[in-house]
Amino acid sequence: MTANASNWGKQPHRLLELDEAWSAISAELAPRPIETVPLANAVGRTLARAVYAGGDFPPFDKAMMDGFAVRSADCSAAGAKLKIVGLRQAGENQDITLNRGEALRINTGAMLPKGADAVARIEDCTVSNDGGEVSIDVAVVASKHVAPRGSDYASGALLLPKPLEINAARLAALATAGVSDVDVYRQAEVAILTTGNETVSIGAPRAAGQIVDSNGPMLTALVERFDATARPLGIVPDDDAMLKTAIQDSLSSDVVLIAGGMSMGTHDLVPNIAESLGVRWIFHGVRMRPGKPVAYGRGPNGQHVFGLPGNPVSAFVCATVFAQMTIRTLHGHPIRPPKMLRAHNARRLDPKGDDRPAFLPALIWQDAKGKHWADACAWRGSGDPFGLVMANGLILRRDPTGVLEAGDGVYVVEIG
Repeated sequence: MTANASNWGKQPHRLLELDEAWSAISAELAPRPIETVPLANAVGRTLARAVYAGGDFPPFDKAMMDGFAVRSADCSAAGAKLKIVGLRQAGENQDITLNRGEALRINTGAMLPKGADAVARIEDCTVSNDGGEVSIDVAVVASKHVAPRGSDYASGALLLPKPLEINAARLAALATAGVSDVDVYRQAEVAILTTGNETVSIGAPRAAGQIVDSNGPMLTALVERFDATARPLGIVPDDDAMLKTAIQDSLSSDVVLIAGGMSMGTHDLVPNIAESLGVRWIFHGVRMRPGKPVAYGRGPNGQHVFGLPGNPVSAFVCATVFAQMTIRTLHGHPIRPPKMLRAHNARRLDPKGDDRPAFLPALIWQDAKGKHWADACAWRGSGDPFGLVMANGLILRRDPTGVLEAGDGVYVVEIG
């Protein structure tokens, strides 16, 4: 399956179905190489090798309450009176052995002394006026308020499987286990180009007929949310030489997102220029709305090149449903189309005359019973980014020619 840029707009061509487009991209995907990084730099990265425990945790029998470490045999009935032989705080490791009739004051997190097998809570104890004796006011059983050595995990246990994205909680677990470095998939770099004479940068003077570029900042934010490294290259006017230079520069990255210039207008120069630089277009055009002109190809060194429509919602949708799966796979996740959440439609959606599968910006929420709902946002088409403001998902309406009643099941792509 190959799309020839020289024929775009000159002869009819079949638009791919969504599933065909996902399959075509999937056939080109493989994870990036593996590298080792310090744990502090690993958030957002994907584990390339599973992590196993190098020791027991906790590494000792640990007090789970402030109170007294005791021998449960001495406290099998309420009212036992024991001699206080000292204090152990968390982090201390004095060589102490608890003998019959003795108790050691202990703080939460501290290591139990030899001979002790339980902790009596401070609120269940009464200390004598001279501080030399404690009365244990409740019966105590073995292991009470104690986390035994290895009770969280034993040496050699699987801590984190692969592929798994490292977040703050997983970072904490790895740090607790003493892991200092992890093997992860190399992070993809994504070049972002916006094209068109009609666009200007935020804060730049605007002539009549020009608009402020939203695609560059939006795609940069999306790429960073996909945990890749964004390389924004700015706005390039509809000029052959300037576009050629910019696209050549972009091809030094692993993934290229080019917004605009992908349709069949007189200034849609990107396809031929990219092809002249060695890009092999795999498809151009998908039967979907918005985003019909989207294109995908491979660069001369295997780069993944996406030609995105210039309208902001189209660019957003195409980046979410096509570029995101590419980046996730490069980062070691299984090859698959975007994950779909099953939800219920919140209110009736009338039929449309266009039968292309439609992605509708939507607000997704979960009710008190755990049921997910999706409510299509009010928006005015692919050129209206304001319709995305309240959206945290995209309803996939496979057949817009039919009525979608309130309560009907729908699939949604979460966008966060």
